[in-house]
Formats: sequence, structure tokens, C-alpha cells
Amino acid sequence: MQKSYKVTVIMSNYNQERYIERAIQSVLNQKTNFPFLLIITDDFSTRDKSVEIIKKYESKYPEKIKALYNQENGRYLKNILRAKFITKTPFFCLLDADDYWTDMDYLQNAVDYLETHPEYVIYSRNVLCQKEDGIEYLYIPNSVKDTDFTMENYLNQSIFITQTTGTFFRNVIFKKGIPLIMQKAVGSISERSFEGDFSRYIMHLRYGKARYESKPSGVYRILSNGIWSRLSDFEKNLIEAQSYLDYNEYFENKYCSFFINKSFERLQKCLQFLKRMDKTIEFPDDIQKIFFQVLKKCYENNLLIQKEKHQLKKAKKIKYKILIYIYKYCHQKLLKKGYISD
Repeated sequence: MQKSYKVTVIMSNYNQERYIERAIQSVLNQKTNFPFLLIITDDFSTRDKSVEIIKKYESKYPEKIKALYNQENGRYLKNILRAKFITKTPFFCLLDADDYWTDMDYLQNAVDYLETHPEYVIYSRNVLCQKEDGIEYLYIPNSVKDTDFTMENYLNQSIFITQTTGTFFRNVIFKKGIPLIMQKAVGSISERSFEGDFSRYIMHLRYGKARYESKPSGVYRILSNGIWSRLSDFEKNLIEAQSYLDYNEYFENKYCSFFINKSFERLQKCLQFLKRMDKTIEFPDDIQKIFFQVLKKCYENNLLIQKEKHQLKKAKKIKYKILIYIYKYCHQKLLKKGYISD
């Protein structure tokens, strides 16, 4: 096996027999003047023949493919961190097992750009979204032209973050090991915070600039059983609320006001959802834990002082267990602080 790889491509698989062969082939079809390694990490697939497909390609291309096989299902973050832990190449990217690249020069273009622009840590491209009914559309609108982004753009909310299929990184984080905050997130309420494109993108913005180019790099399949697409709006907003708290910790409170306010915005959307429901809802323990954690953090940062007064009054009239908890928790705290009166 070659040892001088320049790029590591990480592919996480869990029962993707239907799509993984095309994903692997799209990696092998890349035209480069440097060696690259494809690490496929399987999260104990047992319902299909995807493991057999992986082993077939691993055997046929031993210098290009390395496979990791879990002995039990650990869920996405734990599975992907196994690959990131051994990723020591100068550059890396991810390609989900149900997606594929269409531009055979994508890896070469990405390396060429980052090697000639040392102040950049991200090279990103648009992707084509493909729904199960055959409908296709661009992930980022055509109106967004080739441009550069910095952390300041993100804080000003003037940034477009593309999908996994179109994002390539300088290895400034995982070459040094897995950050402690990500290690601690496995199996906790913060697990979802570090699974997606959003987290990888802003974590890298801490170290440099990002380049965006509008030419699509490949296809992102939108599947009804996808990790993100199968969630309700309430769950998505709640996970994002927790994520902003975790990003605030990652940046060591440097942008505290921005991240806590973003978390609170998502919390408000959750409250609005609950208010619209016409019956009592019971949520799983992990969902309730996230909700209470976000609520507590927002309160500690005084965001509940003004904005939550109105919600507290309404909460008295709502029967949902989770909102009654909000009322009791916030009302006592705000009374003690002298911000409200009975």
C-alpha cells in the first residue's frame, strides 16, 4: 500500500447496497497527478450486501481503498471519527455512500487551489440535488457566483455552505487528532452537532478562508430515510439549537452573543411548534435533555429575560408537559432575579 497519499476520501456506509458501488466508482474515476486513499468505514451493515461490495473493491484496489468494519452499530459520528482518526494526509474530504461525483477533475481542482492559496482551508463547489421522484435542482442558487468566505461572513450571515459532496478541506484539524469536544460528543446530546457539513465548515473557518465555486462537483441524493431528511421540523430546530451551543464552546465563547442568539432562535421555533399542536406530546428522553439544556443556556445568557416573558404567560395555559417545565423553571429563576413579578 502506498504511503505518500496527498488526499483521503472518507466514505461512511450503513446498508447502502443500492448506491455505494456508484459512489466508490466515482472516487476511482477521479483523474489526479497524486495518489489518494479512499477509507470506507462500515457501521455494521447487516440488512444488505453492501459489505460484500466493499470487500470486492478493497480486494481489487488494495492501494487505493482501505475498509474499516465495525463489530456493532455505533451511529454516524462514532463511525466517521474512526476514519478521521487515521486521516493524516495534507487534505481530506467526505463522500456519502449514497452520493457520487460527476466531475472527474474535482479532487485535482481542489488540491491545485489549496496548494496555491495557503491562506485557504476550504475549497467548496455546488452540488446537484436529486430527489427520489427524479426532480433535480442546485443546492445553492445559480445567482451565487464564485466567491470567498471568511468567519466574518458567517457571523454576518452572508455565507452559503454547500453539501458534503462539494466540500474539500486542508487537514488542519484531524491531522492533530480528534478534538476533545468531538470525542465527548459521541453518545451524548451533542452527537448530532458534529455529524454534518455545517459543523465541518465552520470548524475549519477558525483556521482560514473558504473558496466557493458554482460548478457542480457531483450529485447529492435526497432520500426519505436519510439521517437528516427523516427528522421532523421540531427535531431539526432542536438539534440546531444544541449545535450552536456546542459551536460556541468550540470557539471558546469568542462569538458567544452570536451563537447563543442563534440557539435561542431555534428554541423559539420549537416553542411555536408545540403551541400549534392540539394534543399532549411526550418526547424521548434525549430530545427532552437537549431542550432543557438549550433553555438553561439561553437563560444563563439573559436571553430569556425580555423575550421569554410573553411565552411564560402563555405557558400557563398550555397542558404540554415540556412547556409546563419551562414555565416552572424560568418563572422561578426570573422571580429570584427580580426581572418579573407574580
